Amino acid sequence: GVPWRTESHTQAPGRWSKVAPLLGLLFVAFVVASVIVSNTPNTSNSPASILAYYKVHKDRVTVGAFFVAPAVVVGLFWFAYLRNWLQRRDVHERWGAVAFAGGILFAVTGAIAGGVEFALTDTVKHLTPATATALNFLEGDVPFILASMAFGLMAIAAGIAMIKSQYLPTWLGWFSLVVGILGVLPVGDFAALPAIGIWNLL
Repeated sequence: GVPWRTESHTQAPGRWSKVAPLLGLLFVAFVVASVIVSNTPNTSNSPASILAYYKVHKDRVTVGAFFVAPAVVVGLFWFAYLRNWLQRRDVHERWGAVAFAGGILFAVTGAIAGGVEFALTDTVKHLTPATATALNFLEGDVPFILASMAFGLMAIAAGIAMIKSQYLPTWLGWFSLVVGILGVLPVGDFAALPAIGIWNLL
């Protein structure tokens, strides 16, 4: 055993342990819905076409942004459960804490993306092509890199915890470690968002 853990730290008993995993499914569903519904234009598009997109698809982007709030709230409850699930007797609690820190960063990422989307659609008739382009860059590129870092923190910390623990699945630990490392590398950060969804479902 480890001196800082004197008793087995298992999953939360009772109803919470049955409901909490469903939060992971809801979290993925809200995130996927937000991304699919919003479907914001590519940052390489011309300023005029970007502004025209938000004028034509204002309602669609607004609905997509509305999915962000429940995704953040449900996601934080899920990440809190994941932290407790990872903090077992034979693994230092730092790994669960680091994984939860990644979850908080991902929640901040979603809040930024949703806020920028609302800014784009709230007063779209007053936007200039240059302003729409700048906000579109913020909506696309900033969450992109933040999601990569968030996923890397979660997956790497969870992977190490699962590899070290005799109570947690080792194969999933190695999978988490590999995809977490890939997620923060330039060759793999483009896959961070879908990787988060798959990883949560596993």
